Amino acid sequence: MSVARPVHSLLGRCIASTRSRAGSPTATSVVQCQQFHSSAPRSKRRSRFRNVKAEEMGLLNPSVLSKYRQEKFPDYTKEELELLKQKYTPEQLEALRAGEEAINTDDVIIQGRLRDDPYRPNYIEDFTVLDPRYDVKPKVDVTPKEPEWLSHNEWVDQYGSKMSQMTDTKTSHQLTRAMVRALRRVKESSGAELIDLTEDELKDLENDPELLKKYLIEGDGKQEPDANASGPDLLTRAQAMKLDEAVDAEWKKELDKLSSMADESEVEPSNLELLADGPAGVNRAYSAEAAELGKVPGVEGLYKSAADPEDEGQDDGGHYQEIKRLTGMTLKDIQSIYRKVLVTRWVSNQTRLGKVRSTSVVAIAGNGNGRLGLGIAKSTEAGLAAETAQLLAIRNMKPIRRYENRTIFGNVKAKVSGTVVELFSRPPGFGLRVPHRLFEMCRAAGIHDIHGRMPRSKNPMNSVKATYEALTSQVDPEEIAIGRGKKMVDVRKVYYGGAVY
Repeated sequence: MSVARPVHSLLGRCIASTRSRAGSPTATSVVQCQQFHSSAPRSKRRSRFRNVKAEEMGLLNPSVLSKYRQEKFPDYTKEELELLKQKYTPEQLEALRAGEEAINTDDVIIQGRLRDDPYRPNYIEDFTVLDPRYDVKPKVDVTPKEPEWLSHNEWVDQYGSKMSQMTDTKTSHQLTRAMVRALRRVKESSGAELIDLTEDELKDLENDPELLKKYLIEGDGKQEPDANASGPDLLTRAQAMKLDEAVDAEWKKELDKLSSMADESEVEPSNLELLADGPAGVNRAYSAEAAELGKVPGVEGLYKSAADPEDEGQDDGGHYQEIKRLTGMTLKDIQSIYRKVLVTRWVSNQTRLGKVRSTSVVAIAGNGNGRLGLGIAKSTEAGLAAETAQLLAIRNMKPIRRYENRTIFGNVKAKVSGTVVELFSRPPGFGLRVPHRLFEMCRAAGIHDIHGRMPRSKNPMNSVKATYEALTSQVDPEEIAIGRGKKMVDVRKVYYGGAVY
């Protein structure tokens, strides 16, 4: 608020102005109410473009509208229709006519406006250029070459000839560029009138040595001009000798420079040139991959199918063939194994493209008769991870020591990270009094009487690992007896005749 103009004075002037308006509606002098801030009042913005109305253009008159339509949107003439038939197919012409009939020209005239500024979008298109944003790339009608099955010696010969041809081509291009540099130097020094090649032609020839074929004179059977002949387009003998000496001198300098700065990479074919005829090269359409190879002769019977006749059609996809090869078990034995997924957790791997979520699965497998396996797998698909973990558990099955085929030998303890698992042997009929994951592992291993506890962390994955480590690391009493030189006798089997259950 301004110090020189207090608030009560401004309010008083505003109130006085409103009273004067209410008391005398016909009063001519009215005091305007001033604003409380010192900023200038905002003026009304004007549009940058002038509004063009149809009334000002006279397009609302039917006669003017029809005249404007004939001028801006005339019908096709016979010549234009013939040109369109040459350019488009009958189906395309029919589509064009249908599109033009669907658009009302009166709406285009009154409501539409074609921009003519340099930043205008491309409204009108003749569809002669493909736009990758919405046009489908047409299929190239290329007839692939027939595949050639070369022997080792034939392939070596073909590869050697191709490499030598590429090396000769690059050497020829290098010598051509050296000759062009020599000619340019001679022309700049003393042969401007003797050499009719322009600077642009020399530059193009140096960039693309293949253009040298355009300047070479091939023998066509005509008689060569006489050496002593003269004319406006011919050089004299002295001029020719002078030009040859100058070019030879510069040519020798270029050759010496090339020999002193010899680089094998300039002569050897590059990787792109070697890949030109390969699967990733520009000639892919002419490679053997583009054709349907079919059955290769001479390899019949060398590859076994995924199905095994011994499986009797139960594994046609060959899902268990690898595990059969590793374990030596039959398909019936594999399918009879007890499998169970104990732990499933979801993990994420942070990459520069974002989080990649995966599923980590821990599974067990056992035959119920003293063998137990543990498998851990991870995949982006939960089903694939569970299936892989179960197959790994079958492959990793190990024997578990059991006393009287029902419990463990004594007490065992294992620790994985912060998880401690303690297992205790128990008499017959005690049952499985352990946590649920340990219960599944004991049942898969064929253990019926056991007690277990986890006094510390109850981490699911660590508890499974610790239990597996405890079961596989039991101490064998017979080994202890042999180490001590003693003989171990099972009293229960002696006095009870083996009836220990």
